[in-house]
Amino acid sequence: MKAWQVRTKGHPSTALELVDVPPPVPGPGEALIRVCAGTVNFADILLCQGIYQDRPPVPFTPGLETSGVVEAVGPGVDLKPGMHVGGMSALPAGGFAEQALIRAGAALVFPDDIPFRDVTLLYSTYQTSHVALFHRGRLLAGEWLLVLAGASGVGAAAIQLGRAAGARIIAAAGSAEKLEFCRAQGAEHLIDYTTADVGAELTRITASRGVDVVFDPVGGEMAEIARRRLAWEGRYLVIGFAAGGVPAFPANHVLVKNYSVVGVHWGVYHQHRADVVRSAHDDILRRYRAGELRPPVSRTLPLDGIPDALSELESRGVAGRLVLTP
Repeated sequence: MKAWQVRTKGHPSTALELVDVPPPVPGPGEALIRVCAGTVNFADILLCQGIYQDRPPVPFTPGLETSGVVEAVGPGVDLKPGMHVGGMSALPAGGFAEQALIRAGAALVFPDDIPFRDVTLLYSTYQTSHVALFHRGRLLAGEWLLVLAGASGVGAAAIQLGRAAGARIIAAAGSAEKLEFCRAQGAEHLIDYTTADVGAELTRITASRGVDVVFDPVGGEMAEIARRRLAWEGRYLVIGFAAGGVPAFPANHVLVKNYSVVGVHWGVYHQHRADVVRSAHDDILRRYRAGELRPPVSRTLPLDGIPDALSELESRGVAGRLVLTP
């Protein structure tokens, strides 16, 4: 089979090599899938460089999130060949390949009629946003939801889910094109954080009330601005740090404003609260069937398009998700 491999860690532009390798063999708790679609993530860039939280020994195949058809299973796995699943890769046999291993305990089974380009986003992208907004953020109809990086995959999913729940949505992004993308997902108000005074805009839009929930996959200086515009009993959802800077939340400000800072580490819910993942999965499928969710696939690409896709992602030029379809 063909697979992208990292044999010497470094930037994907130099570290990745497309090679022919034998299909991986599933071990205990693993399943082998024929890859049908997979998301291309910024985390895969870090993985290639050896600075991601998972650091498999070389050689390894990146591609942290993938989906496909089960072909074989290892000991202790109750998935069956032929099932359509989304899953987290079992490194070092990641999803940037024609076949990959997934961690069976973290896999979700999908109906056969849902296209895999949707499955791969409904699996992790929508799961992350759903668990953040409803399990951790307790978002209610009528509340103000601020989505930072609204044109990102998880940002677009958060806008769609928030809209479906009846929240009032403010989306922030870095260009007019990305803001139009956010509008198409259902955002009511738009802020270009490269040109606008974000704090003043949030004050104006909410009539000085502030926002109830902040969905933040960005970090950096935006966090400082957003936390100061939280309403009484607001919830600040920490999703990630795409901007590079890890924000601080002064305890005296948390106390005086009476808000909560809430971490959202979706990837470990399968270990600690699998019931939360299953409940989110059922609701996501229901809303997808009802037409409330439209997975924001910006572009699909073949296996040999991975280096260009990672470069495009690194340049912040992507609205929605890039999806690998080998």
